[in-house]
Amino acid sequence: MQDKPLTGKNIAIMVANGFDEVEFVEPQKQLLAAGATVKAVSRATGLVNGWYDGSWGHFFPVDADLADTLAVDYAGLVIPGGVRGVEKLAEDPHAQRVLKAFMRAGMPVALIGDATSLMVTIEDAKGRTVTSSADTREALEAAGASWEEVASVTEGNLVTASGVDGIAELIQSFTALVNAFESDVTEAA
Repeated sequence: MQDKPLTGKNIAIMVANGFDEVEFVEPQKQLLAAGATVKAVSRATGLVNGWYDGSWGHFFPVDADLADTLAVDYAGLVIPGGVRGVEKLAEDPHAQRVLKAFMRAGMPVALIGDATSLMVTIEDAKGRTVTSSADTREALEAAGASWEEVASVTEGNLVTASGVDGIAELIQSFTALVNAFESDVTEAA
């Protein structure tokens, strides 16, 4: 079980058309390798389109409609960056609701690159220590976050990565948070 520490755990990856394809595929591969069941949740119907190397990339199947997504159905939430996708998520009340629910419940959340700016959108950046893409640094600092120029930052239930370079570290920390959270919930029951 040690080589597959996320066996039996459902992990949501929340995306909208224009998400960074590499920031989606790399965490997905690592989570699957760790034994997780990974579900792409989106408002896109059927398929969602990634952004890769300056143009539209591949289509990926959507497993669940974001409108029907509840935090309680998952052990953790991952949101890849990509300006186009993150802007759509920031405008979507369902995306905001889902992210707020995970954060309020203290459940594990991993934000990659531009996705860290969603903490500003849900008004939960103040007092947090994060990293992100350089493009979102100013907005995060203006909202009261402490921004660090490192690959990955873990603070409480939140793990942030600056981009692709921080994904391996982010997933390692996220996996530990998922297992710790599940243990805490089991002990409390």
